[in-house]
Amino acid sequence: MRRILLLCVVLAGVLLPASARPAVGGSNLPLKGSLSATSEHNLVTGQFHGVGNGKLTHFGLTTLEQNAQIVITGPPTTLNFTGTWTLTAANGDQLFGTATGIGHPTDATHITLVIDYTSTGGTGRFADATATFTATIYHTRVALVNGISYGEQQVTLDGQLSW
Repeated sequence: MRRILLLCVVLAGVLLPASARPAVGGSNLPLKGSLSATSEHNLVTGQFHGVGNGKLTHFGLTTLEQNAQIVITGPPTTLNFTGTWTLTAANGDQLFGTATGIGHPTDATHITLVIDYTSTGGTGRFADATATFTATIYHTRVALVNGISYGEQQVTLDGQLSW
């Protein structure tokens, strides 16, 4: 009976799909993925809040939430982005940190931003993780109401994760 039980445990470990097994960390693993996001930017105060959903390596389905201050300078018009972020994996484990970057309008309603992210902490399997990644963000303003710019973004992330 013990042999049959042991055999079943071994086979389950071999035959289960990778998504059903516990995640295993490592050093300098690629962190890649894409998200679709929405945002609100107060053009008077510069306060920005955005939330995106998508899929990232080592996270699976993911939510990215960001709070930032955007300062517009120029000419040429440049958006300077400084803020904080939290990535939340499907199981609730989080990685969080700081972000800085710049953006440039391509026309009256479109902006391309490049933002660098550095982790400062995490929870669950990311408690001791370190990460650096860059996001390329294509922003489209969908509405402007009382000084609040509402936008939609397509985000591509590329970097490294160690945990």
